[in-house]
Amino acid sequence: MGNLKRLLILSIWNDPWSLGEGSGVPDERHFIRTFRDAGVELHFLIPESAGGSPRREEPGVHLHTYGNLFHKARILPSPVRRLSIPYLYTCSVYGDVRRTVELVKPDVLLGFSHYAIEPISRIGRQKGIPTAVKLFGVMFLAREDLTGFQRWWFNFDQKKALKHPLDRYIVMNDGTMGDRALAACGIPAEKIEFLPNGMTMEWADIEIAVPRERVEFGLPVDRTLIVTVSRLTKLKRVDLLIEAVSRMSDEAKDRAALVITGDGTERQGLEEMSRALGIGGMTHFTGAVPYDSMPRLLKSCDIFAATSELTNMSMPPCEAMICGLPVAAFDVAGTSEGIRDDETGLLVENGDIRAMASALDMLVLDPVLRDKLGRGAAAYAAENFMSWDRRTTRELRILEKLASESNPG
Repeated sequence: MGNLKRLLILSIWNDPWSLGEGSGVPDERHFIRTFRDAGVELHFLIPESAGGSPRREEPGVHLHTYGNLFHKARILPSPVRRLSIPYLYTCSVYGDVRRTVELVKPDVLLGFSHYAIEPISRIGRQKGIPTAVKLFGVMFLAREDLTGFQRWWFNFDQKKALKHPLDRYIVMNDGTMGDRALAACGIPAEKIEFLPNGMTMEWADIEIAVPRERVEFGLPVDRTLIVTVSRLTKLKRVDLLIEAVSRMSDEAKDRAALVITGDGTERQGLEEMSRALGIGGMTHFTGAVPYDSMPRLLKSCDIFAATSELTNMSMPPCEAMICGLPVAAFDVAGTSEGIRDDETGLLVENGDIRAMASALDMLVLDPVLRDKLGRGAAAYAAENFMSWDRRTTRELRILEKLASESNPG
């Protein structure tokens, strides 16, 4: 452990699960386990709970709170909220961060998300504490296919934050090309740690009885199942998948069913859209599924469809590959790093609904192709993906080294 005995994390999330307790990405859970097992005392500074059950403390993990600006700002129109929060956040948390630093006396000050960069940069320099941020992706920051206004609108908050220097930038490779984005913003290469997402590699070895699992999840036993997993928001573009399925050939639609897993603000509209396009009977909305049940769901399906506007090398497509599913995906950002056309899945031009319909047609009607690509996906995952233990241990080593440096900043 060396000089890293106490770590203070400024986070914008008060729940470690992105879709509610037990559902979503378990990154924070593995992070906590690895650091706690190494004897690091963890302190999280998180927003106050906005009406839900407060997050419970656990051994070795201490919770501190600050006023929930995100909840308060919900009364503002969306454009005003988008413009104002990046400027208001630092002002709203600065005093709480400073007081918590004085109370905890951390060896390293770590931020989760770009919102945390400015306050920890300022306080870290004032107090002589090494600073780092963990970015779970960089959204549109590396995208060059946007108009001038889009580049500004989607990126002004991250660019503003990155003007405030830190000692380390830990960036997850979720397919949004974070290493290139930070380098283009002038972050020195020696400060960037570009790490793969952790994966639950044990899912590859789980064996299931497909008919039984389909019955348990309420899915048809006699269809080829096309599944997608995401938070149901506009960025995920599940509406394009629904339209693509509606454009499949009649033969393919007779053999297939669409499984949409996740929850979010767009769910009601997506349900209405599937009915309006005549595929309501073949579309199944499961809601959010607990993470521990996800391998059984994925392995009971046949094809994974990925339509996000940001990247299609995020966690769910990669987890589907571990489970041996071929992936049909829009080729956006860093998607082609892992979803390789005719090797691990089928890539189509970003946003091309007809091409996606054709790719799904091929996979539904050709079980030999489906099997070949599924085996290719599983082989690629086994060779290239990293377990959670290895990933979070690398984070631990980065922050241990940072704590030991004599001249932070």
